[in-house]
Amino acid sequence: MKTIFPMLALASLVAAPAVAIQQPASRQAAPPHTNAGELTLYEMTNYNGDAMTIDAPRPTVHTDWNIRAISVHPGDSWQICARARFRDCITLNRSVNDASMIGIEGQIGSARPSPPPAAAPALTPSRANSN
Repeated sequence: MKTIFPMLALASLVAAPAVAIQQPASRQAAPPHTNAGELTLYEMTNYNGDAMTIDAPRPTVHTDWNIRAISVHPGDSWQICARARFRDCITLNRSVNDASMIGIEGQIGSARPSPPPAAAPALTPSRANSN
């Protein structure tokens, strides 16, 4: 009887239906903590792999790997440029776990903090002409 029990237990495990645990197809990682005034470029999506942090305007940017994710400190805004010396830029004000979603498929040319928006000119009341 002792030899039959392990065989029955094994048979019940084999006969039991398999239960698949469903993982989300594109699990998005939360952006890592960044410091104010910093932009971090990542080698892999979801903020993984090698990283390069930029904390000042860089008229040229080069990594030894393709850029796959970008982390921006909340409240900051950066110009990410396709070409060196800040040409052909987009403004990024949030982190992106997959850089291909914003058109970056490899390297970028330059990066800098976005200039603050220009202040709107003060409106002065106009005087009505009295004739």
